Amino acid sequence: MGAIRNLIQSVNAASESATEQKALIETLAKLAEAKANYFQLELTQKLRTAGSEENLTIPVETVLDTTVATHAFSSEDSGAIGDTVKSALKSFLSGGEGKVIEGIGSLISDATGIFLGDASASESTLRETYVTIEGYSVVRIDISAWKMNVQAMGITQLTETVSAFVAAKSAVDMSKIGFSTFLNVYRSQLADVLNPDEVLTALRQAKKIFEEFYPQAIHPASSSTQALG
Repeated sequence: MGAIRNLIQSVNAASESATEQKALIETLAKLAEAKANYFQLELTQKLRTAGSEENLTIPVETVLDTTVATHAFSSEDSGAIGDTVKSALKSFLSGGEGKVIEGIGSLISDATGIFLGDASASESTLRETYVTIEGYSVVRIDISAWKMNVQAMGITQLTETVSAFVAAKSAVDMSKIGFSTFLNVYRSQLADVLNPDEVLTALRQAKKIFEEFYPQAIHPASSSTQALG
């Protein structure tokens, strides 16, 4: 399993069949790269309009980090794709309370890894959005992933699935979001990875951070309603 371009370089094109294999994998690489480019453009538009009437999702101030990857892997390697995704996301969640960050990171990487490793669908797409506290910042994580199972004769020993994966981490615009909106999303995510006592502790810590650094989100000067899509 690895980057598709590396796979192309590994093919020995000494024979006609190998040349055909290399050409087919090259075509798959271009398709995966096109999907990754599309996801990048889509995320740029989605984040730019976040919080507007036409896109009632968590608004952001700026994009802090991005990662883009295309991979090819066989059915024997499909179980390891989760580790690859987790490695790609490791730098995204580097601060904050250890167990919370680890839990949210696992929630994200496990969902994406399971999706990419599932061989039941010939072609499918995953889009997910998460919010969490990283250090003293509130961040939004957007994930877009695509995979296609390949059934072409002659290359299945090299690759049975090609994939494209794009992730973006953005700073949430706290001037446009209330604590209750954040709490609703954050609590539901924590409930999937922590026990009830740990969830309560994490929520109390989140409230302290909001009171210290984002008091307007808890006690706004004027009431407003922020919807979440």
